[in-house]
Amino acid sequence: MKLLINASNIHIAGPLQVAISVIHELKHFPEHEYHLYLSAEVENQIDLTQLPANFHTYRFSGYSRGKNWISRAWLLIRRIQRSAMLEKVINPDVVFTIFGPIFWKPRSLHLAGFAIPFCIYKESPYFTEAPRFELFKRKLINRMRTKLFLQNTDYLVVETEEVKERMIQSFGINSDRIAVVSNTVSNIYHQPSAWSDKIKLPPRIPGEFRLITLSANHLYKNLRIIDPVITRLRMLKPELNIKFILSIQPHQIKISKENLKYVHFTGPVKVNECPHLYQQCDFMFLPSLLDCFSASYPEAMKMGLPILTSDMPFAHNVCKDAAIYFDPVNPKDIALKILSLVNDPVMGAKMVAYGKRQLSSFETATSRVEKYLKLVEKLMMSASSDERGLRN
Repeated sequence: MKLLINASNIHIAGPLQVAISVIHELKHFPEHEYHLYLSAEVENQIDLTQLPANFHTYRFSGYSRGKNWISRAWLLIRRIQRSAMLEKVINPDVVFTIFGPIFWKPRSLHLAGFAIPFCIYKESPYFTEAPRFELFKRKLINRMRTKLFLQNTDYLVVETEEVKERMIQSFGINSDRIAVVSNTVSNIYHQPSAWSDKIKLPPRIPGEFRLITLSANHLYKNLRIIDPVITRLRMLKPELNIKFILSIQPHQIKISKENLKYVHFTGPVKVNECPHLYQQCDFMFLPSLLDCFSASYPEAMKMGLPILTSDMPFAHNVCKDAAIYFDPVNPKDIALKILSLVNDPVMGAKMVAYGKRQLSSFETATSRVEKYLKLVEKLMMSASSDERGLRN
């Protein structure tokens, strides 16, 4: 089977982690021929010299760094043209875009991953908390994304049954055109010898508790709530030594001067640097207002960290009893939930045990890719050229 894997549109955060994991795991299935479209960010975290002979790579590193909207639009047009031209030459059996949508319609059958929560979690407080211009912009973007998915995709793969059901209800997609393959931790989490200890946090202050948030600073990730949460913690328990560990740069978030000492910025973190960073922390903290299936949840479970996260359906669906849930727009509630975990180590230990159990319900990195490949083979056997699109 000749498979085109499209990761040219992946640049940050969870999708980047998944793309890197998928490409590594494909090595375990040498019977197929793989053609990889790679963004600069994916390429930078993969040793291309270690890919087997049945892997063929195509670089898209020069197509996403425009200085202004005109140059970015021109580069997008160039990327679309290059993608379509290469597909015509490669002539794959199936195109698999790890996370869509894309701006071109493949000639071959097209399977795409879906992880855009804006379209399906309309009850999220994001839609009342975000500024009006942001909501207007997001509405236009989501309309375009939905149109692109419906026009350019033949089959979808999502990460939870809940997302599948919401997609069917929201867009009238044929249920036979959506498959479910759960997210999981990368295999590197099972290989301590491959972990990088490049990122070393400062020495602990006596009695210090560390909350780690590995996330890009998207507005819907709600990292701006951290500053008022710190203020509340200082009011409720002034003697508490607490540190929020954030994988962003200081200029990306507004933290008041008096709260800065409670935050440590690591900057962007590579996949092989994450496990060691988790090891240096006590809790995983994710105040997201929107998500489908954050990889931070199974990563924290694997690394033995209790989870503090938003009281939202997407979080309950993944974490079950392995998390303490808070109102993500209420700093006082968040602070109280943090203190409840700090003051009750027995509860924390129970959550870690629940997390280990919940982790076993997810795919492994290898079984995830195996399911992807079986899905591709099934599509090849069952689909016909006159049955293109998600609503057929």
